[in-house]
Amino acid sequence: MKITCPYDWVCGKEFAADQLSTSDREFLVNATAKKMTMMFIECPECNVMFSYNTVSGESTASDLTNPHQKVKAYKTLKEFNLILKKDKVEIPLKYLDYLKSKKVKPVQEIFKDQESFKIFNTDELREIVNIDGKQFVTARQLKGYALSLKGVIKDYGKESGFFTLDNLADSITIGEENSRLLFIDSRDNNSLWVFYSDGGDVIEKANLVLDDVING
Repeated sequence: MKITCPYDWVCGKEFAADQLSTSDREFLVNATAKKMTMMFIECPECNVMFSYNTVSGESTASDLTNPHQKVKAYKTLKEFNLILKKDKVEIPLKYLDYLKSKKVKPVQEIFKDQESFKIFNTDELREIVNIDGKQFVTARQLKGYALSLKGVIKDYGKESGFFTLDNLADSITIGEENSRLLFIDSRDNNSLWVFYSDGGDVIEKANLVLDDVING
């Protein structure tokens, strides 16, 4: 039996069961026979304790925290609502009700025969993201991109004939697929558009409106 230490930032080595201490080895044999999904083992390489699932063979860090792991931060609901109020934008109540319902679909096809988009839940909309060194909530991250593009790209949206940077800044982001951000244009019957965050001024209209997402 081979077991891998889950503390890959300090150890992460694979070891055999017979390398364990006598007490840990005996415990492992008994736990495996009983199909226990959690027991604790001390890694013989780094001497740090971790939990082990004898059924799946999965090791889980329990004593140390990875200092390199990004910790997600969120605005409170009150803070989030104040941000929307300050920016003078709104998320349609009908859409918020949908996100709280049991019929919500976390992944949806926006363009036929292309990768589906992940739809942000109510918590993810409030997650803090960094855009060009400044913090924004996920729902308002296009404001961050718009601010970064000002002074860099002239005549933004000229090819589409529809969006200025101010228009983009007023949009609400509701989903993502890789570097593509799905957002609502409230000026146009809540039509859906896609902003390519790694493509500078690239925007693309989807042949859908917000109701299409709500209705699945």
